[in-house]
Amino acid sequence: MVVALMLGTAAHATGQETRKIAGGSGLNVAVYEAGNPAGPAIVFLHGFLGSHLVWGEQLSGALADDYRLIAIDLRGHGASDKPLQPEAYTSSALWAEDVAAVLREHDLDRPVLVGWSYGGYIISDYLRAFGSEKVGGLVFVSAVTKAGTEAAQAVLQEELLGIFGGLLSPDVGMSIASTRAFLPLLTKAPLNEETYEVALAGAMMVPPEVRLAMFSRELDNDDVLSGLELPTLVVHGRDDRLVRVSAAEHIAATVPGAELLVYDGIGHAPFMEDPQRFNRDLREFMRAVREVSQNQ
Repeated sequence: MVVALMLGTAAHATGQETRKIAGGSGLNVAVYEAGNPAGPAIVFLHGFLGSHLVWGEQLSGALADDYRLIAIDLRGHGASDKPLQPEAYTSSALWAEDVAAVLREHDLDRPVLVGWSYGGYIISDYLRAFGSEKVGGLVFVSAVTKAGTEAAQAVLQEELLGIFGGLLSPDVGMSIASTRAFLPLLTKAPLNEETYEVALAGAMMVPPEVRLAMFSRELDNDDVLSGLELPTLVVHGRDDRLVRVSAAEHIAATVPGAELLVYDGIGHAPFMEDPQRFNRDLREFMRAVREVSQNQ
């Protein structure tokens, strides 16, 4: 089986609007909106070397009928600004301000934040800086919340650790080779040729300085997660080749009342590898969030 993803079509989702807003330190963040403008909002945060395009099966799928869907190109990625100074990426406050600016400029009413992989850091950055008052719920997808420590390294798979230095290298040849090796690890089944090419092109838009700075942070967000009182869903693929299932188990055990879903036969990108199931689970979670909100 070959995985065919909608990476190339997300930018052309019906009714999608694109704008740039000023995030942390005034950096321009590219934001993409699709779906029902009157529906409950979902904000999607992609992972390392990705872009909003990874959410094609969500922005262009059935979720768009009922929900206001917003996807961000993270700073240093996609169409967002890419300053080369390390401090643009090592400050948790700046990542938090990017998300806060999106919520503010789009006038979002307690949206659900969905963070994939590195997006788990960004959700945690936001919560640490701004708290949970303006958020309705959280979805951690193949996510990580610790960085720069032995505990953080322990949840990473050996295949990733073996190429990690190359991914962060300023050497052009090593960077390209390591990125080419990294992308097939995203899914259990192989990517089709077009999807791979689009993903590679997008990944190579992220400069070496940005890559290195993003992983020059030391983070442990257990204190933030353990104090949450938000509906929280944790999704992980059983066959994730980048991040061990133990990372998801830890997040689910740390956030009070969090629900853990582990997809058998799925790798690091559940929302792309099994979009029907992921979208169904996300829709069910949105219903639960609404019920909690109505009972408060």
